[in-house]
Amino acid sequence: MTTYHDLTGFQRDLLEAIAAVDDDPYGLALKEYLDERYAEPINHSRLYQNLDQLVEQGLINRDELDARTNVYTLTDAGTQLLHRQAETLAGLCDLARPAADGGVQ
Repeated sequence: MTTYHDLTGFQRDLLEAIAAVDDDPYGLALKEYLDERYAEPINHSRLYQNLDQLVEQGLINRDELDARTNVYTLTDAGTQLLHRQAETLAGLCDLARPAADGGVQ
């Protein structure tokens, strides 16, 4: 099982980007999201190689949106990985933790 700390920082950022991008999180939308947060533009090769690795690790799904575009979504494992990290960070910061039903614990 892949843990949050097994991933590179960029792969962690990609998981967060997929969760954050509204509508269809396709490659260029993810690149735009990350370009706003990184000092240097994201190289296409770096982006797609890391997306491929996350697919292989079972953390994201890649589905065809059209003949030229793939859309990326979190798998249950990817979602759980982000939730565990969010709970860890919330605990470290003495913040209320999100409940599974959308409320706060």
